Amino acid sequence: MITTNHPLSSALKDIEQFKLILADYFKDKKVFPISNRIELGNALPCGISMPCGDVEASELVKFLNESDFPIKNAEDLAMKLSKSCSIK
Repeated sequence: MITTNHPLSSALKDIEQFKLILADYFKDKKVFPISNRIELGNALPCGISMPCGDVEASELVKFLNESDFPIKNAEDLAMKLSKSCSIK
């Protein structure tokens, strides 16, 4: 395991944890492909927060572009939502 004292290390770990939580939640769900923001908003559970300012996953939907759709699977969803979080 590689460890670091880099100032962004903690933020990057938080983003990876967020991705894992989303992937785990959606692993057995039959919601994909997700075609638009409305479908995505309806599919996202409450209470899954992104560590960037404790933003709920559902709040990150507004930052997605039309070109981000369709969302094919849980991994694709986690990648696209996490890119909306700025690292501080």
